[in-house]
Amino acid sequence: MGSRGNTVMLEEFKALLEKSLTNKTDRYWLDQVGLEINDENDLCIVVSSDFIKSAIEKKVYSKIKSVYQLEYNNKADCVFVVDKNFQKTSIYERSSVETTIVEKKQDDVVVETRYDLSFFDELFVGGCNNLAITAAKNVVISPGKRFNPLFVYGKPGVGKTHLLKTIEASSNSSFYIDSESFLESYISGIKNNDIDNFKKRIRSVDILLVDDIQFFVGKKGVSEELFHTINYFLNNSKSVVLASDQKPQELNGFPDRLISRILNGLVTDIEKPDREIFSEVLKKNNVEFEGLLFSKNDLETLLSLDFQSFREINGVVNNLIINKQTGVSNNKYISELVSMYSNNKIMELTPEFILKYCSEVYQVDERLVLSKNRSELVSNARHLFIYLMRKHTEYSLNQIGLYVGNRSHSTVLSSIKKVEGSSLFKKEVNIFNNKIDNNSTKFVGV
Repeated sequence: MGSRGNTVMLEEFKALLEKSLTNKTDRYWLDQVGLEINDENDLCIVVSSDFIKSAIEKKVYSKIKSVYQLEYNNKADCVFVVDKNFQKTSIYERSSVETTIVEKKQDDVVVETRYDLSFFDELFVGGCNNLAITAAKNVVISPGKRFNPLFVYGKPGVGKTHLLKTIEASSNSSFYIDSESFLESYISGIKNNDIDNFKKRIRSVDILLVDDIQFFVGKKGVSEELFHTINYFLNNSKSVVLASDQKPQELNGFPDRLISRILNGLVTDIEKPDREIFSEVLKKNNVEFEGLLFSKNDLETLLSLDFQSFREINGVVNNLIINKQTGVSNNKYISELVSMYSNNKIMELTPEFILKYCSEVYQVDERLVLSKNRSELVSNARHLFIYLMRKHTEYSLNQIGLYVGNRSHSTVLSSIKKVEGSSLFKKEVNIFNNKIDNNSTKFVGV
């Protein structure tokens, strides 16, 4: 088939592929590649980097291949071509230098909104987070234009908060607020009859960033306020970025219309850091130590380990650095890491794990532990849960209170003191500590 025939076939294929990709995230990834048909009628998927190749393979490659083979040639191959000079002409390929956008407000006051994408240069980018980072850049460049709201979810420690704070740093018209502060400000506004001041504060910027919204589940008032806030930003061509450790569909207890608003934007996950990112982090730190932090063999050994978050990676790097600074060999530390991970004894100390443990100790339903039930067994399970959460996670007192049925800061402190002052509780705490000490344990916070 001649080049003209290939061109016609390619355009037909693109049209078919776009129809088959109904998910917004899949369509985004399709926008990052170039498609060509060679003389052998094989489909060439052109990408600009290995991490985009990795993401395409995971996200949409099977769909691309199946559509092409089904429509044209079931024996045809679909091959990747990594071309670092390849560029898609799109909204995402903007300069990272500081830019000034002049906007005219409704009151005819002309203001300058500045953004500086150089803050994103500090992020480690790979297939696990490329979509989220690219969408975040787009939000900074053109607030309210696309991906609105932007919803980012992922397990603790994968970089959600860091991304939101990078967005905040990149724009002079942005505001970051975590769920705890949002809830406290909302409640204070209601109590002091100045809720309008709270609304004015968070709605005065072009980009609002709300972190850990999973803690709003079951909080009707604050969920409604978030819904109206999102509507305000959508109606005024402003952007909202939300972060959660759960998918929107898993936020049981949120109003249906709030979930619907979220799903109308772009929902994307951040996965655990991949080998490529881990390698970048290690190599960057090794350069800072003139290549003396670890050897080439050490690097390969470390890269063989399956880390789940940036927190784990940062912990490893910090240990390597402190060992080097104090003159301690890293060989023993690396050997211990290998033993811990290769034996597959990793236990995540998540709230869910701790809750399940406490409910089993006192033989009460997990839902009762988080309820208002005050029976002795349930209360004891709740006290132990609160104490272990405080000791073994990074949750604040207020966040723990939110988790256990919106209890106050003082109530959480009271539970902790009860555990610390009781020999029976101390026995249960020691049993739990021995349990995790006998297993290589991975601490997970917020």
